This record gives sequence, structure tokens and C-alpha cells, in this order.
Amino acid sequence: MRPSLTFTFLVAASLALIPLTGRGQNAEDKPAEKISSAGQMQEPSESPTKEEQAEARRLAREKRAREEESLRLERERQCVIKPVMTDAEITRCKEVWR
Repeated sequence: MRPSLTFTFLVAASLALIPLTGRGQNAEDKPAEKISSAGQMQEPSESPTKEEQAEARRLAREKRAREEESLRLERERQCVIKPVMTDAEITRCKEVWR
């Protein structure tokens, strides 16, 4: 197997292991603390409004969609149709194009 292909599989496998719950989803749960001009920490004066929460959810959805699209394109790029292919390559291409 080619070294570059092995490295690509390694990267793809490590990306698959990253948990989907990231900092972006937890950011909605924990409001950010504000720093006053004196450099002291202040509690947020009010909780985020429904519009701000909806905007944050929309941005998170768009980010997830972009990430899924990039992963899909990466999988498609890994599948190169050749005149002679191994069983593993054929299986991988079948999974990619489903």
C-alpha cells in the first residue's frame, strides 16, 4: 500500500474518533463572562435572548453541514476507479458512493 494512502486512512480514522459534542455546542450552555474596563470579571447581565440562541444554533448547524460535506468530498476523493482494483478498494468505493 502506498504511504500517502496509509496516511490518508490514518487521518480519516482519527477524524472519525473525534466526538461530535464540541465547544460550539457547549457555548450555548455557558454564557461568557464579561471583563470590565478595570479588568475585573463581571457576571453577564442577562441571559442570551431567543434570537441569539436561534442564531447560535443556526451557525452550529451550518458548521456541521460544512464539515460533513468536506468529509464526504474527502471520502469521494479516496475512491479512484481503476481498471484493476483490490477487494478492499472495491468495498471502500461501494461504501463511499452509497
